[in-house]
Amino acid sequence: MDAIAIGVKATTLTPFAYHSLMVQSGTATLPELLGDRAVAFGLAATLGMLRASVVLPKKDYQGHMRVMPWRCSCFITDKPRLLPPLIRRLNLDEDGGYKRKIQNIAKKANLGVFHQIQEVPYGQVFKGAIFGFDPFVDAEQLVIRVGLHRNGMVLLEKDLSVSQVRLNAATAALFGRELSVERYCLHGLQLSPWYSLNDALNEVVQWL
Repeated sequence: MDAIAIGVKATTLTPFAYHSLMVQSGTATLPELLGDRAVAFGLAATLGMLRASVVLPKKDYQGHMRVMPWRCSCFITDKPRLLPPLIRRLNLDEDGGYKRKIQNIAKKANLGVFHQIQEVPYGQVFKGAIFGFDPFVDAEQLVIRVGLHRNGMVLLEKDLSVSQVRLNAATAALFGRELSVERYCLHGLQLSPWYSLNDALNEVVQWL
């Protein structure tokens, strides 16, 4: 299969949050980007590639991504926004059944019984690219789920205006590739410098 690069616009249909940054009494989402892995796994779920199971699989990003016929860039917005803090309740005793030791630790940290999150709002537009298989072959639009508990919904559409993207150096490292890092966001989310769509494709074919 010949790999291709597809510019994509991602528009949030519902708010979503990630436990990205520790803030006072809770966590906040990185507002300026959607991670490449979030989009890749969201696509896999939408297109029926994930196994239905009540048990979470062992974390193996390289192994899981190897069976996907695509890779993604990070999706970036030039107008990052977050909604006001929202109070959430986490009851580890009733909801998770964790041991008392774990409950006590959680209550002293940022995810206490009552904690704050900040979500990306509805209507936020991110742009990036998908490399490899074209998921839009049978549909002009796709909706994927992202965020905590996959509560967020994001509309994906082709976008011919996309000419530059940032890759995730942390994902490249999973496949033995070393990229320059312009911004370290999280251990699993390290932004490369901007690549032209063609140069990004030439790099990402090494991950397929």
